[in-house]
Amino acid sequence: MLPPAPRDVGRLSDVFGSAIAAVGGSVKNALRLPKARHSIVVLVDGLGFINLQESKAYARFLNSLDIESIRCEFPSTTATSLSGLATGERSSVHGMIGYSVFDRENQNPMNLLTGWTSRAEAKSFKKAVTFSEAVVDVEIRVIGPGSYKDTGFTAITMPEASYLPAESISERFALALKTPSRSSATYLYVPELDQLAHKFGVESNHWLAALEELDGEFAKFNERLPEGVGVLITADHGVIDVPLSNHVVLDGFEWYSTSVKHTAGDPRCNFLYLESGVDSENFAEILRDRLGSSAFICNTAELRESRWADWTSSAIQRFAPDLVIIWNSNAVGYDKRTSKPQHLKMIGQHGGVSDAETRVPLIRLGCF
Repeated sequence: MLPPAPRDVGRLSDVFGSAIAAVGGSVKNALRLPKARHSIVVLVDGLGFINLQESKAYARFLNSLDIESIRCEFPSTTATSLSGLATGERSSVHGMIGYSVFDRENQNPMNLLTGWTSRAEAKSFKKAVTFSEAVVDVEIRVIGPGSYKDTGFTAITMPEASYLPAESISERFALALKTPSRSSATYLYVPELDQLAHKFGVESNHWLAALEELDGEFAKFNERLPEGVGVLITADHGVIDVPLSNHVVLDGFEWYSTSVKHTAGDPRCNFLYLESGVDSENFAEILRDRLGSSAFICNTAELRESRWADWTSSAIQRFAPDLVIIWNSNAVGYDKRTSKPQHLKMIGQHGGVSDAETRVPLIRLGCF
């Protein structure tokens, strides 16, 4: 049975709004930040609270600070977390319920993070007003790799922000320090650690070396912070390493392939869309019998009752899965009919409800 969600699930959505409020924006200051001339939110993709604690030798500066723990919402995946950060809302409002979904109306799979064919297509899907649209008295800036500037996901999350491209992490920090003359809130995105985690794992030398380099950049950045600038450091989710031997090939079971029309979501959180006529309750029992304690099997009603997510609105039901497999053990599930070949090789994983995946750091620098 799926455990109830901790009370702080979704608190990541408080972070950017509070940073905007601290510099005079007319939004809720849920974190009760003190006033600042400028605020900067640095989000390190994939740097979970537990990941940071377990790598103290490679992140000496960050671990010398007071590190609070908050949680992202469910599922613990980038598309959902960053949409919450950008809107201050949960997925019941912003509608970005996972990495990928299946559109029942058009019988079409959709990748909500990278699958947009145009900014116009992405904006037509957008369901919530973002801070970049709602706030007029504070300049909203985004600093990240240039490849993300004109993507559909940026059109959904930061449509009215000024996007400042910078390829290296050091260049991004340097840009963040060049504050505008008027009050501003800057969102600085660091995707590199998550990319390395997926390929090599968070216990690899590749990931640890990148963390050590990032930690050094943070130390230099902190030394150069002008007076009156507040900084929040956080992440969108944590990462766990799952060996290839723990990859469960779901479509290898004949009963799965004949009953499931499409599998979406993340490997740690599989979204199941059943064929017409398949009884979801009976199929859930089959999954529980075959997978045992290695996974939680639930429907959207159970997700709502346990307070992990509310996907019951008519706007979301079109994309909400019939069943969800949330892996409880150190395992993942793949449907090779819908998985890209490179995804089958991933070591670092996220999307589930474990502390390692849902707990993210909140670190305050400068006048915060």
